[in-house]
Amino acid sequence: MSIEKKHILIIDDELEIRTVIQEILIEEGYSTEIAESAIEAEIKIKNKIPNLVFLDIWMPDVDGISLLKKWSKENAINFPVIMISGHATIETAIEATKLGAIDFIEKPISMEKLFDALNRAFNFTDAMSNEDILSYILRKSKTMSNIFNSTLGDSRARKKLFIVGETGTEKHGWARYLHLRTNKDESNFKNMHLNMLSSDHKEVDAFKGYVVEEINEIKTGTLYINGFSSLNNERQSIVLSVINGMHSNNNINRFIAIDSNIDREDLEFLTNEYCLEIPPLRKFLDEIPELLKLCVEYFSENEGLNIRRFSLASQNMLSKYSWPGNIKQLIDMVHATLARQDKEIINIEEIEETLTLQGPQGNLLVQSDVMTLSMKEAKKQFERAFLIRQLEIVEGKISELSRRVGMERTNLYRKLQSLDIKYKK
Repeated sequence: MSIEKKHILIIDDELEIRTVIQEILIEEGYSTEIAESAIEAEIKIKNKIPNLVFLDIWMPDVDGISLLKKWSKENAINFPVIMISGHATIETAIEATKLGAIDFIEKPISMEKLFDALNRAFNFTDAMSNEDILSYILRKSKTMSNIFNSTLGDSRARKKLFIVGETGTEKHGWARYLHLRTNKDESNFKNMHLNMLSSDHKEVDAFKGYVVEEINEIKTGTLYINGFSSLNNERQSIVLSVINGMHSNNNINRFIAIDSNIDREDLEFLTNEYCLEIPPLRKFLDEIPELLKLCVEYFSENEGLNIRRFSLASQNMLSKYSWPGNIKQLIDMVHATLARQDKEIINIEEIEETLTLQGPQGNLLVQSDVMTLSMKEAKKQFERAFLIRQLEIVEGKISELSRRVGMERTNLYRKLQSLDIKYKK
């Protein structure tokens, strides 16, 4: 079997364990090194960064968890880590996962366990090589990865998970990243859009049949259910009963991630399952400078956009902004700013201009390539962006909007309708 020459470091104080693992890996064509202590391991990694590390939890002097903590604190985990132990508790396994380990195997180590862990690790690494920007942020940002890893550790044995968060928190992206951490590839990550059902599913029996059919299509992997919050209580109960009924079949290794805008307190009457509550961006404004930096890095590396730097003043301003569109708004704002290919430093004026072109939920109201449009289309986009922003400022009051923009109310109503702007009558 032809295998790419990947370098693996085995860290274990037991000579027999590290020798057995090394011999199996060499026979399979991998490049390997061994270390009997944390000190020796750090020297080996300094000389050559591995593609994968097997790390024993219980070692003299510095144990595996302490070494993992050190790497995590220094943001030095540039390789997948698989923990190995003969007598670790579930709490230890969860702690290792929170610190960045992607898998955990117990001694005695069989060849089946070893190869299963290897495949999961390298498939995750390959998937991350084509990662989207949210996955990049979740992997690189300590704050965001801590939120994620605490949930991953607590939900390893669960069959469904409510992903709760405001609009723009990118719940789908969090579900996809969770899938890639625990599955081989993205081919068995399936989306089910409950908020896009056709009229054929209006009847209860037809709706239930649709849910059963969709869930039956995936026997293993992750099913991401979008639009659960938009259903009435009866439909929500149908979805949950179908999921619970199918999970009674232990042969099906399926994980259900449910997108919800419902408040966490309101979920208690629906299910006792665990919730991943994604906090809004305004809850960790101190992290804005790091998130800006990560977005610039990603778009530079993956889309070839010029590297630009946010001035200290613009970072301070953005660290006080409310971010109604959450992380999606920040990502879109950085992308729109970099796409302008202006001078290297991004100042406050440019930020204010970009934010003005974003709607109440942070979505861009005007295309970034507006200069390529006709005068008529560009004017229409500007009018729509202008009126949506003004409507937000006056909190939907048409009389106040009429006064602010200097338009008679009848004409203003016509203009709002022609631009497909929703308003309260």
